[in-house]
Amino acid sequence: MALVPFLGGLAGALWRERRLSAKELKRVRDRRLASIVDHARKSTRLYGDRLAHIDPTVPINLAQIDPITKSELMDRFDDSIASRALSLSEVIDFAKDSQSVDDTLRGFTVATTSGTTGRVGYFVHDTRSFAEMNGILFARVLRHRLVPREIARFCFGRRYRMAMVIATGGHFITRLVSGFRPLLTRALVDVQAFSIVSPVEEVVNGLNLFRPHYVHGYPTFLETLAQERRTGRLSIDPEFISLGSEPVSATARLALTSAFPRAQLSETYGATECLAMANQCSAGRLHINEDVCILEPVDRQGRPVPVCVASDKVLLTNLVNRAQPLLRYEINDSITLLGGDCPCGSPMGSIRVEGRADDTIFLADEDGRYSSHPPVPFEALFLSIRGLAQYQLVHVVQNQLEVRFVADRVADSSSLERQLEAAFSSYLAKRRLLGTVSVRFARVDSIGRSSGHKLRQIYSEVPRPQLAV
Repeated sequence: MALVPFLGGLAGALWRERRLSAKELKRVRDRRLASIVDHARKSTRLYGDRLAHIDPTVPINLAQIDPITKSELMDRFDDSIASRALSLSEVIDFAKDSQSVDDTLRGFTVATTSGTTGRVGYFVHDTRSFAEMNGILFARVLRHRLVPREIARFCFGRRYRMAMVIATGGHFITRLVSGFRPLLTRALVDVQAFSIVSPVEEVVNGLNLFRPHYVHGYPTFLETLAQERRTGRLSIDPEFISLGSEPVSATARLALTSAFPRAQLSETYGATECLAMANQCSAGRLHINEDVCILEPVDRQGRPVPVCVASDKVLLTNLVNRAQPLLRYEINDSITLLGGDCPCGSPMGSIRVEGRADDTIFLADEDGRYSSHPPVPFEALFLSIRGLAQYQLVHVVQNQLEVRFVADRVADSSSLERQLEAAFSSYLAKRRLLGTVSVRFARVDSIGRSSGHKLRQIYSEVPRPQLAV
């Protein structure tokens, strides 16, 4: 069932970008916007209420729709689902079971996220829209490689090996994408997931055995793998590397191009709430997938910011997902809308994703040797703990960590602390750091934000050591 919408999404995405003008693409976007707004109004109680003041007979003006935050959406989760097909309680119970990741809940794909608000969010996708979105993502990530010459290389007995270096232990969107395998793709592609929660040496050994043509991962973790490549412990030579779930720093990009000179690097900008928001072209720009979503860069007060000015947040409208419509959903990312035409010829606008909220932490073993610990494995660790409303990890002094957490309304704080202690003990023991790194746990009523109004979930107050690996 998933194959048809997957291929439709892939072919449609390629055709629209290669054949349509900017004006024609805008007409496609406007039609899709009118359709999703009408569907949201008629099928969900949430938007039935929020759109009651808007005349459905006139063209949509997004500015008439009030933005919605994750907290507001979660507070009315049941009302946000089309036809109230799922409840928050059953979605939470389903997501608790890590063994259910490859399953659907009555035909719906369930994904979890924390994001920069610190609150766990639950999002659902219907089978058709999830397959279509995967097809679009595949088309836009590999936009310049989906040509007959490249495809023919892997159609005659030579299978394409894709390594997904991701969080594998829960309902994370990248894990769900790695497990999405329509029948036709199984004949051409081998996909293997490698857990970022595993010790780095295990990931390195697995990649050396798999020898991938394509590697996808988080920039901070792939930066660690780049160091492994420079030391000679990692011996892979991929031809394509895609980066997602975090902004790509200049440091990470330089490390990867130096360690993997043959690989083409491609940045992706997506979220659990919308898998394919923007993808990098051959000229290095991130193009908004305007047939998939509308991104509105705004300031703290929700006012539009001009071209070439960094936003404080982004308002997302997902044009594809009909199971849980999202209209002007607030994402705490900073993006800059770029002006001018792109040399690649794409009719879609382009953006730059600004900054990085979370830090890589450097810890020393008993011999004084430093190892790098990217933020995403810690995020995966936190998301495996049920009952957390918010969390924050701070490297306060060398080899001294502090975990601050807010329990949700029904969670037992003592049980939460025991779960956190067990999870961190396991993480440190696997890396032979249990005797040298201390962790303090503190339940708090709330977690403060930075001067930029963002919640820094994982950060270090300790300078990066000179000899860090």
